[in-house]
Amino acid sequence: MATLDRPKLRPMHARRVDHQGQAFVALDDPLGIAASPMMIPMDGFHWVVRHFDGKKALSEIQADVLRQTGQLISSADLESLVNQLDRAMVLDGPTFATFHETYRNEHTRLAAFAGRSYAGTERALRSQLARFFAHEGGAGAPAEPPPSPDGRLRGILSPHIDFGRGGPVYTWSYKELRDRCDAEVFVILGVAHQYCRNRFALTRKDFATPLGLARTDRSYVARIAALAGEHVFDDELAHRTEHSIEFQVVFLQYLLGPSRDFSIVPILVGSFHDLMESGTEPIDDPEVRRFVEALKAAERAGGKKVAYIGGIDLAHVGREFGDPNLLDTATLDQVHAFDAAMIDRAAAADPAGWFRTAAEVQNRWRVCGLAATYTMLHAMGPATGTLLRYDQAVNPERTCCVSFCSVSYETQPTTDGQPAIAP
Repeated sequence: MATLDRPKLRPMHARRVDHQGQAFVALDDPLGIAASPMMIPMDGFHWVVRHFDGKKALSEIQADVLRQTGQLISSADLESLVNQLDRAMVLDGPTFATFHETYRNEHTRLAAFAGRSYAGTERALRSQLARFFAHEGGAGAPAEPPPSPDGRLRGILSPHIDFGRGGPVYTWSYKELRDRCDAEVFVILGVAHQYCRNRFALTRKDFATPLGLARTDRSYVARIAALAGEHVFDDELAHRTEHSIEFQVVFLQYLLGPSRDFSIVPILVGSFHDLMESGTEPIDDPEVRRFVEALKAAERAGGKKVAYIGGIDLAHVGREFGDPNLLDTATLDQVHAFDAAMIDRAAAADPAGWFRTAAEVQNRWRVCGLAATYTMLHAMGPATGTLLRYDQAVNPERTCCVSFCSVSYETQPTTDGQPAIAP
């Protein structure tokens, strides 16, 4: 935490806003902690606030402004601005530190998307999810009573797109999981859509949804942290408003909650883009290797049956993501072909091939789940994947396409007929 004597901005999204003939910079909080955008006059942001880097003292900032603009900001005005930004939690200062510590001490991660991305009451949510299974694109209603699982299902890839667009595709992987998986612990790797200082973010919190409370296996999380390093909790706040794990928990609760006791290990995975730019195989990065080895060791030490879930989407294409043109059939066919190549590598449980396929085009199609899937494929070990369902969600304006899939993984038995466990 920076002191208010050396103020430091938290990671923010800055955008220009014009109001009544005056230019402002609006600072939006990607973690949703600051209640509303902080509006700062353009000159004030350019000459003062953007230099809040945690290194310069207020007196140095005051001198810099005087030298660059010829204007003297009084110490009182500068301190008032800093205090205002601190109270708004725009700064990495005392107010934000108190909020962060309070959150870290809470035992439950409350549902962030109930009543927004999915129904907000248990009855309505169960009805909504049942419709996804019964949908013409869904996997069909699960058999009752559940069959005895054969224990061969090692993991799944499932979408994390909103239920309105992708709900039926979720059902394919989760029906397989319900019918064929006997795991007691589900390691869920989601995508950190917001800025994280580190590549991996863990939490010890249980996850609450309208369907109840999903317990987090705290001893499992502790084993990972002991091996990977306590810094894996530095970005825990990213879990607070992230949907990629929450959506998986909802489906797990719906299908397993009434009949099976289970726990989860929630992990958010940040970006590997810097490794792609440098041409580095991610497993050769010390942080990635250490974390993957920690995942494997934590599973071996736990003595429980474990399955992996990747909450991932594939391509993100169109003007909404910075592309210049409207989506046409030829572009969507290109995306489909690229996705097919990616899914082929994922189904082969080939993390190097999965990453390389995206790297060969500099992740042109913006795969959202590149790092999470790579990590899961390494941690899961030898397995054989099957594509269950694929779809593209294209909006009517043809400015946005998101693709996604369901894939299931079976363990590869050893010569003695027992499932292979990652070394």
